[in-house]
Amino acid sequence: MPVAVANASKIPVITLTTDFGLRDYFVGVLKGVLLQSLPLAHVIDITHEIAPHDVISASFVVQETFRYFPEGTVHLVVVDPGVGTSRRKLVVTLCGQYFVAPDNGILTILLKMKGSRVFEIGSNADLKSGESPTFAARDHFAPIAATLAKGIKPGDLGKEIFDAHQIDDLTCKKAGTRISGKIVYFDRFGNGITNITRADLEEGSKTPENIKVELQDKRFIVLKGNYASGEENEVFAIINSSGHMEISSRNRSAQQILKLKLMDNIIVN
Repeated sequence: MPVAVANASKIPVITLTTDFGLRDYFVGVLKGVLLQSLPLAHVIDITHEIAPHDVISASFVVQETFRYFPEGTVHLVVVDPGVGTSRRKLVVTLCGQYFVAPDNGILTILLKMKGSRVFEIGSNADLKSGESPTFAARDHFAPIAATLAKGIKPGDLGKEIFDAHQIDDLTCKKAGTRISGKIVYFDRFGNGITNITRADLEEGSKTPENIKVELQDKRFIVLKGNYASGEENEVFAIINSSGHMEISSRNRSAQQILKLKLMDNIIVN
């Protein structure tokens, strides 16, 4: 599990991960709400280019980015297909950081990490949150994030819960020498990043020489050391710099070559 670094500044840090894109005004308004409460805050864009409603990719992005931020950082994560419904508003605490998000499985990976706690934020007079059928990020989640960044604890805003929604397939499964995983993210180069990690392979005492990687269509590929070691038009697996197995091709998009999709099966034997 990643270890949060010591708090390097008393200036609040708030990160934003959304599927809002940059064409509309939504991101600008979100920042305005935060800066009204915290004019000196560092508001960091992680990405606003998550595909619409894609909680799988957003979950992976949050997992991969939070470990590089200081203790006390508040991460506002809004990919919310259930906006306007009765789905709950959550705050998860982990490694001295805070994660504000809807209860739709987007924080699944964090919830599986040791030390995480989750709080349901209900109606709270201090947050002044009324109905919001289409823009809960502005009306509900941003005020929660700002309040946490001011030093208010999650337990002062809601109650701890133990039944937050989780997406089961976001973590790989192991049975004997077999590891079953999924593609959980595509980067802009068309690499399919999986939820199988170097640690998973080492736990099974697997070495590159005896690893057999099977894709959704029963195609078998080999594990290589880097992108440049692949042949032209070859699709292969590598362990990337974050320790995740990914499906790649040298200077080409593995996603396009094999028509890969999010949550396609990956099996290591």
